[in-house]
Amino acid sequence: MDKMKVLFVCIRNTARSVIAEAIFNSVAKIWKAESAGIEKAERVDENVAEFLRRRGLKPKDKPRSIEEVNLEDYDLIVTVCEESSCVVLPTSKKMIHWHIEDVAGKDFATIEKAFNEIKKKVEELVRELERS
Repeated sequence: MDKMKVLFVCIRNTARSVIAEAIFNSVAKIWKAESAGIEKAERVDENVAEFLRRRGLKPKDKPRSIEEVNLEDYDLIVTVCEESSCVVLPTSKKMIHWHIEDVAGKDFATIEKAFNEIKKKVEELVRELERS
């Protein structure tokens, strides 16, 4: 059986959605997470990548834009951005909106605050999705 899939979306797929994807995949057993951004970006934020590695999590290698994914391939879409441009996506799939501050280009203390907020939400979501 294929794993159920969740897509985390933020503006550039360089920080918030990368954090959510890494945490989700470290705790989920029957669901798999991927992530994408509304806009195209060249690379994952260096501080975010380093922060995740220090916590034993693997950041994705390269950001993806929403144009590179088929939204219909996902069972759930979670937006993790506070910007209004992130909220409306052309899909009939179930969507959840989390308002998370953008931490791209920020220091480790700011990233840690967002990481802890995302971690709590992701853990709650995984418990809800995978309860038997």
